[in-house]
Amino acid sequence: METLNSLEIDDDTKAKLQIEIQEQIKTETAATLEEHVKGLKAKNDELLAEKKAMQQAKLEAEQLAKLEAEEKAKAKNDYKQLFESQQEETKKYQHEFNNLQNSIKKQKIQSEAIKIAASLTKDTGRAQLLGQQISQRLTLVDDELRVTDETGQLTVSTLEELTNNIKTVYPFLVDGSQSTGGGATRSQGRAETSIKEISRTEFDAMSQGERSAHFKSGGKIID
Repeated sequence: METLNSLEIDDDTKAKLQIEIQEQIKTETAATLEEHVKGLKAKNDELLAEKKAMQQAKLEAEQLAKLEAEEKAKAKNDYKQLFESQQEETKKYQHEFNNLQNSIKKQKIQSEAIKIAASLTKDTGRAQLLGQQISQRLTLVDDELRVTDETGQLTVSTLEELTNNIKTVYPFLVDGSQSTGGGATRSQGRAETSIKEISRTEFDAMSQGERSAHFKSGGKIID
C-alpha cells in the first residue's frame, strides 16, 4: 500500500489529509475513552448500588434482630411480672387461709374451754378465768381437740382428765370445792368466802399464773 509520501499529491492536499486523519484519530480516541469512562462509571454505579443494597439489608436485619430481642425481653419481663404477681396473690390467699384456719382453731378451742369452765362454776368471772387456763391446755390436731401439758406438748390425756386436773389445780374457782388448809368445810353461810380463801402453804405451792388467777377471782390468803 502506498503512503501519502509516495503519492503524487501536492503539499496542501497532504497537509489537509494529515489534519483530517489526526482529527479522526482524536475523535475515535475520545469516543473510545468516553465509552470506556461510561462503562467504568456504570460499573461503579452498579457496585455502589449493590453495596448500598447490602448495607440496607444488613441494617434492616440488625433492626429486625433488635426488635425481636426487645420483644423477647418484653415477653420475658411480662411473664416474670405475671409470675411474681401470681406468687404474691398465692401468698396473700395462703396467708388469709392460714388466718382463717387459726381463727377457726382458736374459736373451737375457746368454745370447748368455756363449755368445760361452765360445767365447773356458775360464776361468770371465775368461769372466764377457768376458760383461759383450760384453753392453754388445748390444741387442735387434724380437726380434733387434744390435751397438752403446761409446756404445750401433746399428751394422751382426755378432756375428762383435763377437767379433773383443773379442779385439782384451781379448786378456789370451782363451785362446791373446799380450799382451806385442813380441807374441812366451813358453814353454809360462809361457803362463798371459803371458796376464795387458801392457806399460805397452798399459795406458795401455786405457779405465778395460778396466783394471779386466784387474786383476779377475789381470792384471799389465810394463815
